[in-house]
Amino acid sequence: MNNEKRPTPRYQPTPRRVSSAGQARSQRASNADRAQSRRPETRNAQSQRPQARSAQPRRTATQRSAPQSPKPTQKGFPLVAGAIAAVAVIAVVVGIGIPAIGGLFSSQDAAESKTVVSFVAVGDNLPDDYIGWYADRLAGDEDDGLYDYSPIFEPIVPYIQGADLAYINQETHLGGDDIGPQGYPSFNTTDAMATTVVDSGFDFVASASNHSYDWGQGALAHSVDLWEKMPVAFTGTALTEEQYDRIVTQERNGITFALLNYTYGVNAYSQDTLPAYAVNFIDDDRIRADVQRAHEVADVVLVSMHWGTELLTEADDEQQRLAQLLADLDVDVVLGSHPHVIGPMAWVENSSNPDHRTLVAYSLGNFLADHEAPLADNVLEGMLTCDFVRYEEGGPVTVENVRWIPLVCHSDEDRSSFAVYAVDDYPAEMAKQCRALSDIDDPISWLYEQTHSIVGEQWF
Repeated sequence: MNNEKRPTPRYQPTPRRVSSAGQARSQRASNADRAQSRRPETRNAQSQRPQARSAQPRRTATQRSAPQSPKPTQKGFPLVAGAIAAVAVIAVVVGIGIPAIGGLFSSQDAAESKTVVSFVAVGDNLPDDYIGWYADRLAGDEDDGLYDYSPIFEPIVPYIQGADLAYINQETHLGGDDIGPQGYPSFNTTDAMATTVVDSGFDFVASASNHSYDWGQGALAHSVDLWEKMPVAFTGTALTEEQYDRIVTQERNGITFALLNYTYGVNAYSQDTLPAYAVNFIDDDRIRADVQRAHEVADVVLVSMHWGTELLTEADDEQQRLAQLLADLDVDVVLGSHPHVIGPMAWVENSSNPDHRTLVAYSLGNFLADHEAPLADNVLEGMLTCDFVRYEEGGPVTVENVRWIPLVCHSDEDRSSFAVYAVDDYPAEMAKQCRALSDIDDPISWLYEQTHSIVGEQWF
């Protein structure tokens, strides 16, 4: 345990609770009005919280039922025929042409066979010692060996559980409670985090990062063993060649998703000093081989990349090179992490296949993190949301309805409490007390404006 004196909590360490539905709607409306001139008219309708799924994350897929429309039968045919005739007369009068009518029923048929899987992704889960101490207080008496991270996640849980499939980048290893919560430069997170991640609704967990080996092989082994027992698809670090070579998948609504995960390196160690299978490092040949294998077992290939330049809100040259490599391999979505700030999001075209393009989120930013001297950009985060759509059985899957939801990691001035919010739900008075935002006159507007400036207006 770090012997540094812990801060005295400003408030009683009782779990934060999401405000009532009426309060949440009021807060969202207030924040939306505050940034109205910056946001498209469609955003207010889209920014309502999704309906939460059950408390236990759903692990088995069920076919989402499409809206049913009546089909013509012999008995009902005269009425349908009359309707067609009427439409035909109107079409001739206005010059539309009869062929336009044919698409009416084909669209209905397509809608009935369409399969949709909703998806959300967030960035780096990087709790330090202060966050660990807060989780200790939330669980009861200090230093009792118990930790509860769930109240920190609670404001964002409805967004996670409202999706069919959810992803998080677990940047720190869960190296054992005997190590305890540790912060920069060598992080460790206690075991209770795994339960919070699962109960919050995450399905894919990536773990290859520069902090994967902070406390050595023993801590990595404890972490991998723990995650392997959890009902998630876990990748990025491994204890055996078999785990290292495994393509992890999740199936939803008849669509299979694969997740691959790589990091540029690990702190304080060179790659050749680690077991060859311990951490997935970025390597062009390895990526090519893995993506090919992933395409063989999955309909959708997601790749998590721990890459980029810290504090840079633009894609650097190496990120752009690797993004093009992944696009040329027909990867569907790239989920970027590591810079501790958000980055742009873009479609990258396959250079030899005009029919395919890859959605690249260069950096989703932090998710849960604490910095010694945080910049406002460090607490501004992002959630990628999209739908994976298949229009006919056995057909290709497309990426549609892509949105970026701004998030914020709140901490008080004395680092005594933490929580992750969607900016739409973030109380203005709380924002003024946030350690990294208190010097900004209108922090809510700044969070929206900075997000739009960095990520791109088209994603809102």
